[in-house]
Amino acid sequence: MPRLSRGRYETGGERTGMRRRLAASFVVLGGTSLVAQVLVLRELLYVFYGNEFFMGWTLFSWLFWVSVGAWASGRWVSRARAGVGTLVGCHVGAALALPAALAVIRAARLWVTPMAGAMPNLPAAMGYAFAVLMPLCVVLGAQFVVGAQVWRQLPGAGDAGRVQGLAYGLETAGFVAAGLAFNFFAVAREEFAVAGWLGGLNALAAWGVLAGAGPLRRRTQAGLLAWVGGALALVAGSGWIGAGTAAWRYPGQVLVESRNSIHGNLAVTKLGTQINFHSHGLLLGAEEEQMAGETLAHYPMLWHPRPGRVLLLGNGFNGALEEILKHGPERVDYVETDPVLIELVRSHAGPARIAALDDPRVRVVFGDGRALFHGGGAGGDGDYDVVIVNLPNPGTVLLNRYYTREFYEDARARLAPDGVLAVQLAFTPDYLGPELETLGASIVRTLGPVFGGLSVLPDYDLLLLATLDDAAAPDAGELSRRYEERGLETDFVFPAAMAERLSTDRIAQVSAAFAANTVARVNRDDRPIACHYNLTWWLRSFHPRASAFMARLGQVDWRWGAGLAVLAALGLAARARGPGAGLWAKGIGSFSLMGFELVLLLAYQALRGHLHYRLALLLAALMLGMALGTLAGTRRGGRPGPRTLSVLHAGMAVYALALSGVLRWMAAAGSLPWMEGLFVALAVAAGALAGYQFPTANSVYVARSAKAGRGRLGAVYAVDVAASSAGALLVGLWALPVLGGSVTLGLLAGLNALAALAVLAGGREV
Repeated sequence: MPRLSRGRYETGGERTGMRRRLAASFVVLGGTSLVAQVLVLRELLYVFYGNEFFMGWTLFSWLFWVSVGAWASGRWVSRARAGVGTLVGCHVGAALALPAALAVIRAARLWVTPMAGAMPNLPAAMGYAFAVLMPLCVVLGAQFVVGAQVWRQLPGAGDAGRVQGLAYGLETAGFVAAGLAFNFFAVAREEFAVAGWLGGLNALAAWGVLAGAGPLRRRTQAGLLAWVGGALALVAGSGWIGAGTAAWRYPGQVLVESRNSIHGNLAVTKLGTQINFHSHGLLLGAEEEQMAGETLAHYPMLWHPRPGRVLLLGNGFNGALEEILKHGPERVDYVETDPVLIELVRSHAGPARIAALDDPRVRVVFGDGRALFHGGGAGGDGDYDVVIVNLPNPGTVLLNRYYTREFYEDARARLAPDGVLAVQLAFTPDYLGPELETLGASIVRTLGPVFGGLSVLPDYDLLLLATLDDAAAPDAGELSRRYEERGLETDFVFPAAMAERLSTDRIAQVSAAFAANTVARVNRDDRPIACHYNLTWWLRSFHPRASAFMARLGQVDWRWGAGLAVLAALGLAARARGPGAGLWAKGIGSFSLMGFELVLLLAYQALRGHLHYRLALLLAALMLGMALGTLAGTRRGGRPGPRTLSVLHAGMAVYALALSGVLRWMAAAGSLPWMEGLFVALAVAAGALAGYQFPTANSVYVARSAKAGRGRLGAVYAVDVAASSAGALLVGLWALPVLGGSVTLGLLAGLNALAALAVLAGGREV
């Protein structure tokens, strides 16, 4: 392949044409990066059972390898002249690595946890995710530096700072365009089809760059045509490729059907005669769970003397809905987020489950349970006698929304005076380890103060029954009388079984353990600590020492974060007069941006409940802000120096405090439709600050490096990516779940305020 030569472009038209082709290459790089990131984030969420905090680990892994690619290619191009052939090779690598990464991620369960229905080995899954992203991300990181080096070889291209600023802006423009296109046209499409279209775009970008470098040989043209044909073949065959690889997510089971919706991936599997339903890889439940359905339905229904209006939140397919109807309620509002799940239930569940859905007393309501509840109940016209939360443990932010103080306060407001709220957790009655004890104690401390009465009934599930007043709970005799009056016929919940459950000494033992626990904190929307406790319990199944470490991490308070912020500011202050000022300033800015990004994403999930649908839109909004900020920073006149960097960090500190206040206000106001636009605006603002900082910090670094006689192409870009990866790890896996969003934003505000002072202390312009 040809190497770019300065002598090749003797006219302005030729130089302009090649610049446009390179600009298109950077735009395609940005689009590929964003869509690939969204695809692998979603795929790895299935590996981690939908736990959104592992977005932090995925982003850390992604950015770590991108920074490795940028750093390694920067070292290489400083010694060798990277040519068009190298850039084309990067496009080829990206086109091949993305579908390969998707397939290997889907095969994770085959290697990490091959037993049917078993929880994935968490540390092994994290290591697998880290390794599988290496090829794709190294190529994407290298492509930016190689493309910038090729651009610099053009006559009149300008200095390295200007070239990298333009390249950064073009890449970000690709982020925005691809994010919007994906959000509105491809969010529910098969992932391999999307990968095929991206492969075709990379082929066209490579074709353009090669054509701009000189006449194409026939062999080169044939290779490019074959590349485009292969991409189209991947699109055409994406259906059967997707179905075949999706089955790898469920080893030991038969995948009956898998569907993407705007809310995520839903799957139906078969294990023997048992039909299972999954969301994001997490088992929602089986079609036949008689014992679980009876337990969750009959205790709260019998707790109430005359249950007329009932609200069931989630998973009405596992028998709970049928059992509720046995009590003769006037109406049952069954709330389910995703209509596709009900479609799958109607296609694959047994006649009894479908008959319950079709019962005239049942009203199926599609939507976000929190939003409907906060807005006045699923029906919006009265209070409920019984509210039953039929969901898995709070292992994700989406599920945690139904285990927080804010949710319980909303539930109390919608209960009738003698109403009952039922909440259930997975439990092990014969051994109450510290991890499960802390999780249970957290939920009890979150729920108990909101209600006047709380009954704790431990067995192979922990059933919590909350009432508005502190009147004595019904005894076994009263429950038995109501059981007989209603003519119930059951297999697992009957008078003798109820008498045993209400008189077991486990009640006193478990209640005493919860009361004595000194670790458990209240679970809130802003601080989903129950997700961390559930993760610690999950980890205990594989690596007790790692679980103990996570438990200790859950007790670390904000002072550790403040200490790290002070150390980072001191590092910047020590280098405020040299080239390192640009690197350290960009590192702090990128770390902060990643923190803002994760806060926004998880807040969106907590308040809106469908991050899967809007992930690409929010990332595109962030990148739009970065593109606008980069453009403004690149076109700014003069030579930016410490004063400009100081102002930018001060702006980030103000933004962090403002974001904290806005999110608290949004939580109090409830989930309203126009909040979608506010989230987009907040993302644009965060991106604009960080985008403006990139060319500013880069100019400071390049100018001071030239004076000092040292410096490396791509250094600021590598620091940008490395600091972002550190932010993804620390904020995603520690600060947000343990400290909460408000404290995290307060720490970021303090970090940037100190950085503003440290940069200003440098005292001289470039």
